[in-house]
Amino acid sequence: MKYIKSINELRNIGKMNSINDGNRSISESIVLQEVEQAFQDWTSIGIDCVLIGGIALSFYVKPRYTMDVDVLFLSKEDIPINVPNFKHHRAGAFQHNKTHVEIETITPQSINTPIEVVQAIFDTSEIHSGVKVASPSGLVALKLGRFSEQDRADIGTLIDYTIIDISQFNLPDVLINRYEKFKKDRELPY
Repeated sequence: MKYIKSINELRNIGKMNSINDGNRSISESIVLQEVEQAFQDWTSIGIDCVLIGGIALSFYVKPRYTMDVDVLFLSKEDIPINVPNFKHHRAGAFQHNKTHVEIETITPQSINTPIEVVQAIFDTSEIHSGVKVASPSGLVALKLGRFSEQDRADIGTLIDYTIIDISQFNLPDVLINRYEKFKKDRELPY
């Protein structure tokens, strides 16, 4: 059985019970300690990428469980070949040596998204604790493409708790229409 060695190892889970009011760090937004450790090791290297996915979402709203770290690159060539404390685990992913948590590397090509959209996500990203995090609007722009059940739930949460403006992402009309229909379908009938 592992015991807490110091008070510094305690996590303030109270900060995870609501949306981020600006007083919760990215690390404090990560539910699993193993994921938080892999995230810390990845970001300590200073790789130029943007945090997306469940951790980015969890930074803005009430954190949700996620088992990996998703990072966005402008091109495949920007992804490093070797990263200290990680091994190239499979195409598009690194695995943290200590925790075995995956770092998913996403590119415009891997998600069939125009480079202009990804560039806008980079340009509108916010820097928190030295880490580029996709803005809430950037997350919505990305999630509209795949639009899985989890993506729809995440978009709904972001709409409920943050300000979303997708006009800056030059999305194709089909995605803009998808977003407008999604918002309309969520409106209460009274």
